[in-house]
Amino acid sequence: MPRRPSKKMTETDIRLQALPQKEAVLGGDTVAFADYLTFVGVSLYEGSRFDEARSLFQKALDIREKLLAVDHEDTAEALNNLARTYLAEGNYVAAEPLFKRALPMQERALGAEHLSVASGQHNLAELYRVMHLFDKAEPLYLKAIKIKESQLGSDHAEVATALNSLALLYCDQGRLKDAESIYEKVVKIQEKLLGSDSPILATTLNNLGNLFAESEQFNKAESSYRKALNIRERAFSPEHPKVAESLNNLGMLYHRHGKFNRAESLYARAIEIWESTLGPDHANVAACLENYAGLLRKTNREIEAVALEQRVHMIRDQNS
Repeated sequence: MPRRPSKKMTETDIRLQALPQKEAVLGGDTVAFADYLTFVGVSLYEGSRFDEARSLFQKALDIREKLLAVDHEDTAEALNNLARTYLAEGNYVAAEPLFKRALPMQERALGAEHLSVASGQHNLAELYRVMHLFDKAEPLYLKAIKIKESQLGSDHAEVATALNSLALLYCDQGRLKDAESIYEKVVKIQEKLLGSDSPILATTLNNLGNLFAESEQFNKAESSYRKALNIRERAFSPEHPKVAESLNNLGMLYHRHGKFNRAESLYARAIEIWESTLGPDHANVAACLENYAGLLRKTNREIEAVALEQRVHMIRDQNS
C-alpha cells in the first residue's frame, strides 16, 4: 500500500515528490513533461524556493529547446522563467542574456503588440532598474505600459502593476514629481478595482508616503501612511508585520519633524509586533531599534540610547 504524503507537506512538496512518476508516465523528453516541470517550478518560485525552481526551469528549457521550433513561444516562456529566478536570486549577469534572448523570440512568435511581449519587456526593465541602468529600463517600461493599456484598458490591474514599477524607477532617479503623478494614478486604479480596503492599495499608499516624506511634504506623507496603516489593521490584524512596517514609517516621519512623543509610541509598538511575529533578532527589529535610539539621543536619554545601539550591533553580528 503506497505511503500517504505527510500532512505537513505542502502541495508544492507533493508535486515535487511526484516528478519521477510523472517522468515515467509522460517520458523524460516530452513537451508534456516540460510543462509539468514548469508548473512545479512556478509553485517553487512563488514560495521563494529559487534554487529548486531554477533546476526545474533549466530542465524544462533544455527539453523545449530540443523539441520545439527555434522561435517557439514556449521556449521564450522557459527562458523568462529561468531569468526571473536568477533575478530573484540577485544573479543579474545570468538573468540578462536570457531575458534579452526571450524578448525577440516572443516578438517574432506572437507579434510586437502581444501581452507576453509586454511582460518580457517589463521583466527586462525590472532587471535594468535593479542594476541602476535607468536609461535602458525606462523605454522598456513605457513600451510595456503602452501595450497593456492598448490590450487591457487603462484601468486594468496589470497596467497598475507596470505603472507602479515605473514609479519606483523614477523614485530611484530622484524624479519625485514624475513618480508622484504615477503613484496617484495607480491608487485610483486600485481603489476602483480592489476597493478601499485592499492590502495591495496599502502598499502603494505606503510607497507614496515614502515619496512624500522624501520630498518634505509632511501632511501628504502623514495622510498616506495613516491610510496604509488603517487598511493593514483592518485587512490583517493589529499585530501583523505589515502593520509594524506602517507604524515604523509613520514614527520616522514624526521623528524627522520633531514630534518625538508620537514617534516614540509608534516605534515601541512596531518593535513589539516585529519581536512577536518575526523574532527578537530579525533585521526589521534592529532597524527600528536604531531609529528609536536616534530619538532617545535627541531627547537627551543617552544611557537608554547606548543600550539599544548595543542590542542593534548584537543582532546584526548574529545575522552577518
